[in-house]
Amino acid sequence: MKTLTIWTQKGGVGKTAMACQLAHVLRARGHRVLVIDLDSQGNAGAALLRAERAVALAISAASLLMNGTLAVTLPAVAFAVICATPELVRIPEQPDEFGRFHANLKTNLAHIAPAFDVCLIDCPPSDDLRVLLALTVADFVLSPIQLNQEAIEGIVRTLRGTRGVERIREKFNPSLQFLGIVPNMVEATALQKRNFIEVLESFGRYLVMDERGNPLRVLRRSSIAEAQELGVALPELGRSKTAAREAWTELAPTLNRIAYLMMTEPLAEAAELPAVEVDHGA
Repeated sequence: MKTLTIWTQKGGVGKTAMACQLAHVLRARGHRVLVIDLDSQGNAGAALLRAERAVALAISAASLLMNGTLAVTLPAVAFAVICATPELVRIPEQPDEFGRFHANLKTNLAHIAPAFDVCLIDCPPSDDLRVLLALTVADFVLSPIQLNQEAIEGIVRTLRGTRGVERIREKFNPSLQFLGIVPNMVEATALQKRNFIEVLESFGRYLVMDERGNPLRVLRRSSIAEAQELGVALPELGRSKTAAREAWTELAPTLNRIAYLMMTEPLAEAAELPAVEVDHGA
């Protein structure tokens, strides 16, 4: 089972929608998919279960961390969710329990892994203990951002911060691989165009690229939000709505590329991240 943590420190960037639509893509490719919702708001689990495209396992995300003796018989399903529950908010309040939570999570994922090919972990928009734990067990991490100054400044913290990717590698998970940054909910405004140029100049090496080396991004489209509200994959909505078909044409290259990188990238020790070069105080 390959595990991808989807994380950015800022909320409202469309992280959960990307996680859910990527899960649909991976399932459509024939992979057995598990989604773990570590965000106490529970939006990922709710969206995937709304139209019964996925099945909720009889364990909670909090129990993965807090219970080291889970003995659940896993149903023979190819698309499943481990849902968030209110107990998740207690995890960041217990930093002294990190070692126990980490051991529990590793043990429980090892029990679950034979039943699935890929696991997506949707994280809260913070750098709290839940995120730290997710990063310590992940093979990959993906960071959606919006093209605003706060998100751009947050890239350095994501890469080099106290709980950034490089620190996690050094202390806990040397094989963690940074798949990259994906500008999300992109709009054709002068401000976003300027910010995109800034991202390219300072962080271009970290962007998820297509096979020709061009940076990928996801445009803001209401059809993506509508698919999430219905709990379906965007192509399914596109069967009846032209706007959704057009949105899928734009979104598909990004999600297909991420799926390709996840499922073909060997799980080897990650290379060191290059230095971050910033000229504008990020």
